[in-house]
Amino acid sequence: MTAALGLIAILSGCAHDEAARLDASAASMGRLAAGVHLPEWPALCREPMPAVVPKLGEKARHSQSRWEVVREQHNQRVEWCGRHYDGIAEEYARPRAPPD
Repeated sequence: MTAALGLIAILSGCAHDEAARLDASAASMGRLAAGVHLPEWPALCREPMPAVVPKLGEKARHSQSRWEVVREQHNQRVEWCGRHYDGIAEEYARPRAPPD
């Protein structure tokens, strides 16, 4: 009798784990079937790098300095956009806890 009760206790624990696993699997399949709809890419991230046109009578080193500032600002924007998108993609990829 004791062995039978122990067996029932073990099997009921396995059934609970199996049900939780099946629920998590169904939730994952539902998210995949629903698809991922990422928000629009920010307009700031679509802007091309501005051109630096030398000014008449401007020394070459001044044009070069202006270009370096523009390039640095553009690179910072590209880095921000990459981090922004990576954060969004990570949020969508993160498994959600099943509701209680």
